[in-house]
Formats: sequence, C-alpha cells, structure tokens
Amino acid sequence: MDKVIDIQDRIPSMREKRRRKTNKKFIFILAVFCIALLFLLYFQSPLSKIGTVHVKGAELQDENFYIQESGIETNGSLWGFKMDEAEHSLRKLEGVKQAKVSRKWFHDVEISITEWKTVAYLEKKGQYSILLENGKAFHAGTVKPDVPILSNVDDVELAKRIIKQMLKMDKNVSQLISEIIYAGDEVDPDSLVIYMDDGYEVHAEIPSLAEKMDYYPEITAQLSGYEKGIIDMEVGTFFTPFSEAYGTGKEGEVDEEETE
Repeated sequence: MDKVIDIQDRIPSMREKRRRKTNKKFIFILAVFCIALLFLLYFQSPLSKIGTVHVKGAELQDENFYIQESGIETNGSLWGFKMDEAEHSLRKLEGVKQAKVSRKWFHDVEISITEWKTVAYLEKKGQYSILLENGKAFHAGTVKPDVPILSNVDDVELAKRIIKQMLKMDKNVSQLISEIIYAGDEVDPDSLVIYMDDGYEVHAEIPSLAEKMDYYPEITAQLSGYEKGIIDMEVGTFFTPFSEAYGTGKEGEVDEEETE
C-alpha cells in the first residue's frame, strides 16, 4: 500500500524552494544592476580616459608625429578608437614598415613603430635625403644617422642593387665607408668608387661589392705602415699608392690567398 503524503506536510518545503528561487532572481538582478552601475561609473571616471601614449621605435620621425597621425588623443576615450584603423593610418606613413597599437595597463596606449632601415644619405645636386632599405628616399631634416653618402645615383633600381649589397656587407666594414660614388658607364655599368674613413679609396663592382669588401680589414692590415692609396677590387685585388695613382709608378698586387 502506497504511503499517502499530506499536502500540509509539503507546504513548508514548497515555500522554502520558492523563497530560494526568489532570492536567486533578486541576487541576479542586483548583480546586473551593480555591474551596469560600475560600467557607468567607469566610463564617467578618468580611468576610462587615455592617460599616456607611449611610442617605441621612432627615429625617422618625432614621437608626437606618430601620435598625431594615429588619431589617438590624450584624455580621449580609451575605448573610443579602433586599433586596426590606427595601425592602418600609421602603416601608410613614409618610412614606416610596420605598426602595432595596443592598450596597456588601466588607461595607457602603446604605439610600436618599425621603420625601414636607413642605409645611406642620397646626394642629388648638393641636396641630401635619407635612403631607406626599400629603395625610397626619405626627407627628414632632424635625423642624422651614421651612414655613408651615396652619390651620382638617380635610378631607383640602381639604388636598390647597391642597397642589397650594403645590407649583406659585414656591419664593421660598412661603418668604415664614408661615401659611395656610382662611376658606371656604357663600358662598365657596375663600377663604384668608395671612400673609406681610414683614408683608402676602393674601386669595386656592384655584384661583388659585399663579398669583396668583407676582406677589406685583412687587406688594410697587410698595407699597414705603407702610404694610403687605391684598393682595386674590380678584377682581383690590387693596391696603388696615391702618389703613384695620381702620378707615375707601378701597381702593386695584393696576395688574394692571404686575404681569404
């Protein structure tokens, strides 16, 4: 025989379940209200405003220039700008290779700029601009990088060929270069004349420039104590003192095997 449960016995249990359910609804509504209130207070407080905009990697341009071009304003809303739009604006700028914008800490913004590497000063009719690794000239009056001068180069593709060799060159050697002059003609379209900081003059060809110049320190070490002069790396490696090159005398050949 089944046990019969009196409804009166179940009423307290039903009331307790109803009370717990009502309390849960109340707590949920209260939590939503509190969260909404916190969001409202946050967006009305200084915490939601941009405090400081940090810029990393700026050399070709002033930091304030990048901040202005990004469209991000100090004291503006931290959430009122789109990072991808700011990055797109920065990537369009002259000299910029890559740009990354991110929100930092509670109310700061960081702009990370990767600029095209500066390879040389490009000289044209006495005017100087900065030549970047992408082959483009950059006009910036305040930037003074420690790079050589590239003269007599009017063709973009020619500039890119020389840049490619300079980027392959050992850094310790490239830092010794003062000026590179394109001396090519119809007979020898790849000829270069290079002036070094230590007083030597180098004659080289564009295709083998990086390869030959890597031997430069060893060659000059062999010439230590002698008069400065011309190191011809176009075909083989030859040395001619300035007194003979610009007067009369006999060329001296540098032993290539000793430099390898």
